[in-house]
Amino acid sequence: MFDEIKKYENSGHFFFKKGDILSIASKEIPNLPGVYYIIKIAKERIELVYIGKSGTMRQDGNFGDQMLKRRINNKYDGVKRQQYFDQKLQEEKIEALDIYWFVTYDEKHMDLPGYVEGLLLQRFFEVHGTLPPWNKEF
Repeated sequence: MFDEIKKYENSGHFFFKKGDILSIASKEIPNLPGVYYIIKIAKERIELVYIGKSGTMRQDGNFGDQMLKRRINNKYDGVKRQQYFDQKLQEEKIEALDIYWFVTYDEKHMDLPGYVEGLLLQRFFEVHGTLPPWNKEF
């Protein structure tokens, strides 16, 4: 989808559907810094609805403690992601969410997740003139 992230080999995706437990569905995600995006599948259509990052680098060059796995399983808009996704599936009649993740900072790459997130949001904005529907601001 985005050429900029094809270089990240430590990546993957999983589906989240009604009745799934997010912590189990996301068990293969490493606890490393990176970016992720969420695609909703509904009414035989796919739509990118969110772009996010995990791993905020501090001034001393160390990352905070919220890496990919924890970030995807934490909260969004003050609500646990499990509950948020369950609500969205019902409200928007979503068949499944396809969640892609990419480690951007490891032994091979030293790309700050915030930078890569901004780049992906910029590419989306250039095409659509808005942010993805579930991104409130950047």
